[in-house]
Amino acid sequence: MARAPRSRPAEVPRAAGATDPLEFPAPVRLRAPGCRPVVRNASEGLLLIDNELPAELRRLPRWTFARALLEEVLRTRRKRDLTAAVRQLRQALSNEGWLADAR
Repeated sequence: MARAPRSRPAEVPRAAGATDPLEFPAPVRLRAPGCRPVVRNASEGLLLIDNELPAELRRLPRWTFARALLEEVLRTRRKRDLTAAVRQLRQALSNEGWLADAR
């Protein structure tokens, strides 16, 4: 059996039922006009900010920070970064009065 070259990281097979590392621990539900009703992962969070928010909101620090944290999650795929990104996204939604679920 041939081995993969050392310069290329080997794919780690996921067990059946394992979650994607970019999936939020719990879906974030929102009630915002013109926006999706639920955000389940980092990619959906970025799409929400980039495509569904009005430009004047997108420029606010709470949203630019949430976007930067979501990009960091996509880059690092670390749980600690995901937790911070979800927390900031929830805070930004809460500030707008759009967060539908309470923990």
